[in-house]
Amino acid sequence: MSAARYAAQAAASETPREREARAFRHVNAQLAAATDTASRAAALHLAHRLWSILLTDLADPANALPPDLKARLISLGLWAQREAVARMSDQGSLEPLMAIHRDLIEALTTRPAEATAPAAAASPPAPGPAFVAAVA
Repeated sequence: MSAARYAAQAAASETPREREARAFRHVNAQLAAATDTASRAAALHLAHRLWSILLTDLADPANALPPDLKARLISLGLWAQREAVARMSDQGSLEPLMAIHRDLIEALTTRPAEATAPAAAASPPAPGPAFVAAVA
C-alpha cells in the first residue's frame, strides 16, 4: 500500500478529536523544530492557520459543543492567533503557545469518562492473563 493511501485510510478512521490532536502535535513539532527565521515564520503561520480553521468551526451554528465551552475555546484561539503573530516579529519564546497545544492534546486524547469519573467510582481493571492463569 502506498504511503498516500495508508495516510488517507488512517485519516478516514480517525475521530474528529484524534484528528485535532494530531494537528496540534504536528504544529508543535514544527514549532519545536523551528531553528531559523524562515522555519519559525512557517511554523507560526501553520499554528495561526490551524486556529483559523478551529475558530471557523467553533463559530458555526451547527457546532454541537456547549456554548460556554465554545466561548472559552474561541477566546483561547484568538489569544493563540495574537501570540503567533507577535512571535513572528520577535524572538520571544514559543513555549506558551506550545504549552496550550499540549494541554489541548491531553484534553482531546483523554476519554470523556476518564475526565469526569471520580477516582473512587472507577471500576476495577479487568483481570489480566496472569490473574486468569492463576485462577484456572
